[in-house]
This record gives sequence, structure tokens and C-alpha cells, in this order.
Amino acid sequence: MKRIFVIAALIILILPAFCKEYKIINTKTNKEIELKEMAERLGDYDVIFFGEFHENRILHSLEFELLEMFHRNNKNMIISMEMFERDVQPILDKYLNNEILEEDFLANSRPWPNYETDYKPLIEFAKENELTVVAANIPRRYANMISKQGMSALDSLSVEEKKYVAKKHIVFEDEYKERFIKAMKEEMVHSSKMPKGMKMNLDLIYAAQCIKDDTMAESILKYHRIPPRRKVIHFNGDFHSSKHLGTAQKIQVLEPMLKVAVITPKGCENEFTWEDEDLLEGEFLILYKEEVSEETSEEKIEEDGSKEEE
Repeated sequence: MKRIFVIAALIILILPAFCKEYKIINTKTNKEIELKEMAERLGDYDVIFFGEFHENRILHSLEFELLEMFHRNNKNMIISMEMFERDVQPILDKYLNNEILEEDFLANSRPWPNYETDYKPLIEFAKENELTVVAANIPRRYANMISKQGMSALDSLSVEEKKYVAKKHIVFEDEYKERFIKAMKEEMVHSSKMPKGMKMNLDLIYAAQCIKDDTMAESILKYHRIPPRRKVIHFNGDFHSSKHLGTAQKIQVLEPMLKVAVITPKGCENEFTWEDEDLLEGEFLILYKEEVSEETSEEKIEEDGSKEEE
């Protein structure tokens, strides 16, 4: 009987190694590392982009674990999030400072549908540890205006409204645009959400994507520059930062000397495998087991600007 218990205990200890849902690859060495080592190595950077797929539970779990580990050695840090928009920063600040109740915070901050399960742990960690959280994104209504009318739509905004939009707008004709257009076209072919006969100006939608990147980059730097300069972990959809494009690119344009790290996820159906080209996606690659229902390319890009404001 004792032998049975010993065998059972060994199985419990060994099984997680075979059932592990993810692997982390240091792209500089092409070697697997543990989450703790990644957290330690990230201490060498000024701004860290954690690219996620918004409905992936493995990545959300890793975000929280990484935040805990990183904070142990970097108390002087800031959290930044795509998931909150600039105009709700006062509401977010009040909640973090215990000036309003959670119900008031949620009623006035337009949290994403998966806030409770996926982003609340990050906010509550920040609240408990008295960390600043940056509501980094442009309000969706302004991005929607650009996706329909172009950048000239911003001319109609008041001085107050323009505070919520990046001062500098750059629309690069580069690999980022190529990736974006390709993903959007694939989504248009396969999506059942697209109304028949609907025409989309992909150049305008791409411009709306760029203004989000501009605004998030400017938001991150605004808080990073407040003395003493603090390290920033920014959580966003992977498309906004993979291969140091998008928001990661825009922040380097604004401040080239910053040390920026990108964490990029890659889904694997069976075994954890990666190609040499995947190593170009960021400093760290998270390989994870894909679940039955993976997100579409539209969801990976996130709010493409063509979606009506709800």
C-alpha cells in the first residue's frame, strides 16, 4: 500500500511537466527559460510590451504571474493597458486610490466584457501595491471617426477632446501596414460578422489602428517620464507590439534611447515548435497550447476601427 502512495505522489509531481501548457523561449539564445528567469531579465528594460490574444486564459494567467514576479524586484514600476481609454483615467485613479467603490468604477470606465476574469486581477494587484495604472488607449469613438472619415475628422474635436488623442500622428507605409491589410482581408473573407455588400476602406481603418498606437505610445511615455522614471509593463493585443511594430515602434520613434522588450505569443496545436522567423517577433516568445476555439485575426488585431461604438 505504501508503494502505491509513493507512486501516486511521483505521478503528481511528474505529470505537470508533461501537461505544461506553455514554454518560454529567449529569442536571443533560442533556448527555453522559466517564467522567473524572464521576469528577471526584463528588469534590464525600460518598457515591456506583453502581447496577448484577448480571450486566451493561458496568456492572462501568465500576465498576472509575470506581474507578481517582476514587481518583487521592481517596486518602482507602472502598469499600462490598452483596455482602458484616456478619458477614464480620472475614474481609474479614483478607484485605485480608494476614493470610489468598484461598482462606480465599473459603471464609468467602460471595462471590456472579460474584465472580471482577465483584467481585474491586474487592477486589484495595482491597487493593493499602490501602483499607477495608465489608461493608455484613444477613446474608441475617435478611432471610429478616423476609420470612416480619415485623420481630418480630428479637426472637429474640441480642445478638451483633443487631449485624449496623441499629438503626433504617424501612418507608416511599412511591414506593419502589410500585416494589417493582409489580416483584415483574410478576416473579411472568412468572417460571418461582415454584412453583405459592406465596403471597408482599409487605408482609413489602418489609420485608425495607427492613431491607437500613437496614443498608447504617448500615454506610456507621459507617465514613464515623471520623475523618478519608472519601468512600465504595457498589456496590449499582440498585433500592437509583435516584431517591435505598432505601439512598440511608435514609442521608439518618440524616444529612441529607450530599452524596449516585446513578449510575443504563438499558438501550437500539438508539440511546442517554432521557426527561426518567430525569433524576430520579440525578445521572448511564449509558446502555448491552442484551445478548440481560437480567436480570429480580427480579434488578434483587436478593435479595428470599423466596428461601431456600442
